[in-house]
Amino acid sequence: MSFKGHDITQDDIPTNISHLVFGITSSSRTWKNRISYVESWWKPNVTRGFMFLENFPKDHQLLPWPYSSCPPFKVSEDTSRYKMYDKHPIQQTIRMARIVEETFKMENKSARWYIMADDDTIFFLDNLVEVLSKYDHRKYFYVGMNSETHASNVAHSFNMAFGGGGYAFSYALVEAMVENLDICIKKYQTYYGGDYILQSCVTDLGVSLTQEKGFHQVLKECGIILEGLEIGEREINPFV
Repeated sequence: MSFKGHDITQDDIPTNISHLVFGITSSSRTWKNRISYVESWWKPNVTRGFMFLENFPKDHQLLPWPYSSCPPFKVSEDTSRYKMYDKHPIQQTIRMARIVEETFKMENKSARWYIMADDDTIFFLDNLVEVLSKYDHRKYFYVGMNSETHASNVAHSFNMAFGGGGYAFSYALVEAMVENLDICIKKYQTYYGGDYILQSCVTDLGVSLTQEKGFHQVLKECGIILEGLEIGEREINPFV
């Protein structure tokens, strides 16, 4: 599989919002309760990407798709061919892991970064562009931050970014990942969550997490709130 969407003639142009593509994990069952999160940062006709649902929405409140202030939705591809490899603790782990490939296949022209997120993730787009501009999208980069909770890092990996806070893959890395994603899915049959599969796949390519402290996986149930961060820390590492 090979995609030649990257335009090397545009490499001298500073990274801007048009170079970012978002792959957002959602569900037709929960989306109507998550709309406000995405609407808070999505810029119609500016931001690029898709909202991925597990099946075609049947709720009359969702159709016809009325959300001009939100990304278009796509139904995730069928993953039944992976059934014998699906020993994951939670359902739809493989579907979530494959969103990066599906996003890449649909949006690769002039793309530099692929941002993976959940439907309750909130981004500060100007800050996100500024952070990613520091890195060369033509090289392998996996940019994000581990969890604020020690237990989550112990259960998964201290070298893993979490979808709740969002994370980014460079174009070059995604191009390499999609060549190996089937192998990774079949290899890591028991992992909890798509983020863990992708982190392992990236590790197999010799890439470690580049930590950017502006990414935050804020867990309300753990009592972690943004106001608890020092003002000086927010100035040094602005929220993305």
